[in-house]
Amino acid sequence: ASQLVLRHRYPTSPERMRNLVTDQEFLRAKLRAVGGPGAELVSWQQNDDAVTVVSHQMVPDEAMPSFLRAMLPGSLTIRRTETWRGSSGSVEAVVEGAPGTITGVMRLEPDQDGCLIGAQLTAEVPIPLVGATVEKLVTDNIATLMESEYQFTLAWLRNPADS
Repeated sequence: ASQLVLRHRYPTSPERMRNLVTDQEFLRAKLRAVGGPGAELVSWQQNDDAVTVVSHQMVPDEAMPSFLRAMLPGSLTIRRTETWRGSSGSVEAVVEGAPGTITGVMRLEPDQDGCLIGAQLTAEVPIPLVGATVEKLVTDNIATLMESEYQFTLAWLRNPADS
């Protein structure tokens, strides 16, 4: 398994940030902007203590290394499920039709300038011989995606109408 730890600061309160990361309008806009082709908000559910969001994101064939394309032909669909309870969240992502998962926890914390979201993620790809290589590829791509989502969110916080 490969680990990834991320921390992002936002210039807003933890409460506002929690509301934003579970807001359907924001989620759809974020997916349109940085989710890749075919990205969509699949479901959004709220109950007494939690909000669960399921989205699909696509990894186009040309974005995968050739050895992975040979093993998994065609574009990959990633099903991402986030559940937020108060200031804590969990995430699970699976690639449909392929082995491997990404799981993790997220935490919103107050910060002197607003709030901080910390995430600890684990990628597991049980493929003999190349599993560790694929895990590294996955964590590198997650880090890039999360940075794009971070930049989009900062812009949204500055001016939601322009994002």
